[in-house]
Amino acid sequence: MTVAARQSRAQILELDLQKHLQSAGFKNLPLYLSCDFREASLTVVGEHPRSLVLKAQQTFAVLEAAILELQPESIQQIGLCLKNTGQKQPYAFHSFTMNHPVLSRKRTVEVRKKTEEIPAEATESAIALNPPDTTNIPDAATDLPLETDATDPGVEETFPDVWETPNNAEPIAFQVSSIPTDHAQNPFDPLDLEPVTVTKKTKHSPFVSLAVVVISSMAIVVLGGVYHLLSRPCVIGECTPLADAQQLSDDSATTLKTSKVDNTPEAAQEQLKQAIALLEPIPFWSIHHSKAQDDIDRYRRQNQNLNFAVDAARLAVSAAETTENPPHSAQNWQEAQSLWQSAIAKLKEIPQNSTAYPFAQQKLKEYRTKLASGNRQLTTEMKAEKKLRSAKNTAQVAEARAIVAQKPESWDKVEANLQKSLDTLSEIPTNTESYQQAKVLVPKYESKLSQARDRKTLEGTAEKAYTQAVTIAAQARIFEERNAWFEASQHWRRALSYAEKVPSTTDYYLKTKSLMPSYRTYLHEAEVKLEEERNMQKARTDLDKTCKGNPKICDFTVSKDLIAVQMTPDYVQKLQQTFIQAENTNATKTRQAVEKHVQTLQKALEAIGDNAKIPMQVYDSEGKRIATQTPN
Repeated sequence: MTVAARQSRAQILELDLQKHLQSAGFKNLPLYLSCDFREASLTVVGEHPRSLVLKAQQTFAVLEAAILELQPESIQQIGLCLKNTGQKQPYAFHSFTMNHPVLSRKRTVEVRKKTEEIPAEATESAIALNPPDTTNIPDAATDLPLETDATDPGVEETFPDVWETPNNAEPIAFQVSSIPTDHAQNPFDPLDLEPVTVTKKTKHSPFVSLAVVVISSMAIVVLGGVYHLLSRPCVIGECTPLADAQQLSDDSATTLKTSKVDNTPEAAQEQLKQAIALLEPIPFWSIHHSKAQDDIDRYRRQNQNLNFAVDAARLAVSAAETTENPPHSAQNWQEAQSLWQSAIAKLKEIPQNSTAYPFAQQKLKEYRTKLASGNRQLTTEMKAEKKLRSAKNTAQVAEARAIVAQKPESWDKVEANLQKSLDTLSEIPTNTESYQQAKVLVPKYESKLSQARDRKTLEGTAEKAYTQAVTIAAQARIFEERNAWFEASQHWRRALSYAEKVPSTTDYYLKTKSLMPSYRTYLHEAEVKLEEERNMQKARTDLDKTCKGNPKICDFTVSKDLIAVQMTPDYVQKLQQTFIQAENTNATKTRQAVEKHVQTLQKALEAIGDNAKIPMQVYDSEGKRIATQTPN
């Protein structure tokens, strides 16, 4: 805990204890409390003028009860003492712990020796300042730890001092319930108490007594004022709040540099606010006041700059939330872009001489990247929306033509429009909101396209249907020669479709019927080839990912009959070196990691072979076959 924090904590406890004393009947008494925290202990010193005599037991009881009620944090041992103003040593003391209050145990502790003995009733009395006449004073202190005697209103009262006794006898004793018999357990040594020599009080006239009261009160007020002025932070001694505030400012700058969380500016700003709060209590009469005010102004400027960073961070969060879980409409992306631009504008307000400037520059780079990415997504979404509108318009034109279409040429235009609409929809990126609408329209347009084709076939001539089937079949054979099995399968499918649409009542029906079985066979073969090609391509892709590394793990070749995988020499050498080193150093985790890596590689290769449905052979770096995998 810093010195400033201890001082602030002590001042708060002093005020709380004074309130408890006042509520217990200590109002208007010149009893001043001072608190001091040391690790897990607390010392409370009660100081009062010699003209005021307190009952030690009752005073300690009130203080102990107050401390037990307040429960100061991290405090176990408490020491209490009472002393006269101007004396170095206390005349009474008391100690207890938070878990074991002791005022319920009565003990008599010998405090000092005098030549006079205080009678029992004197030890339980507390003496107030001598008034000129107590006849008209109301009995408002019945609960106070003070005693007065106003039984004789016609006689001026004098009160014996705490040390006065009617005769010269044994040493004075106080009944203090909290004093342990073992002096080593007390925070004060009763042998060090200074003896107090108090002379017999003589009677004074009422005016003299009144003057003494007034002067004493004024002295108390002045001393209290001086004490208050001197007890303020940074008035006497070292001004630790300045250093603590500077440390908080440095911590704020460090937070901006090192923290990666979203609320970094807010955390740094909170540290600056704490620094300002440390310096604000420094009074104007302190020699450190000017420096404190300069630092406060500097910290407030830094805080203002952090406000820009905080606002920018909040705008960035809003922008990110706006585009969370895409896809989104172009309007949403535009709103997000506006938020990113506002966040960037906030960061630009931070000057170069601010501690937040490096943080702002870092976030500027990040936000500009987000803005650029958002702009690309916005452009993509706008293009997608444009394509969606175009596809809808083209489909509407096709529907209008279908209403009046009669000749094959008219149905051909209907078909072309619907096909164009579907092609346009297929160009819409899958990561856009328009794609979701396109998915609903595609089945609808495909159905209409099929109907248009049927009508065109029915309205067309059988010769044209036959010609189309033959022509498309020829194109399919060309694609087969190029090993373009995807295109070949599509063309065989279309050729078969045209052949099936030839009306059975035409002359071309028999010719078409003889071609249809071969078209189906060719289509099946093309699809089988296409499946093989896809499997081989997927195997190549998976092997390429699996064999990548530094060093490269393996080389491979893929054919429809065999997948050959060979480990690279660099990879094998590194694997062996790592394993040998792990064995030599007994690095169990490293050895287990190597074994796990090899097992993972083996499983990956087996999965690739099974998925491709192609046998696989694995070779070491020297070309020796080390494994063979037959697909399940």
